[in-house]
Amino acid sequence: MKYKQKGYRDSEQRGEKKQKNDAPRTPRTPEERQLRHMMERSANLVLRCHQCSSVAGAGDGIGQSAVCAGCGAALHCCRNCASFDTGARWECRAEITQPVLDKTAANACELFKANTVLDATGRRAGAGAAAAPADARAAFDNLFKKKS
Repeated sequence: MKYKQKGYRDSEQRGEKKQKNDAPRTPRTPEERQLRHMMERSANLVLRCHQCSSVAGAGDGIGQSAVCAGCGAALHCCRNCASFDTGARWECRAEITQPVLDKTAANACELFKANTVLDATGRRAGAGAAAAPADARAAFDNLFKKKS
């Protein structure tokens, strides 16, 4: 115990421990909490454009001439690569022999791997996800109805 003043956690001093439930609560690990959160939402791995941040696809098989539908920027470039790091030598964590000067232009790098991110901006998974806006509107309208 940290403090010995009267009144500070007296129940612990006397050996009495407050119990909310009879069954002890199992502590959740961070992995269990993250898994539970991911299960509640629909999420996908997507490739986002480095220029406009729009979803450019799933990241599988991005061709060298692929361009973003939103802004027209090249997708097969250093800025969209998973190895791109501004703090690394030549701004690449991969073992490259020559620097790429224009990081936003399309290139023919064999080490390119699309930088996919988890897009969890979708609706919550479950049966009630589609009907939620209508239910919310009806609940709001019922809130201010006059009782007669």
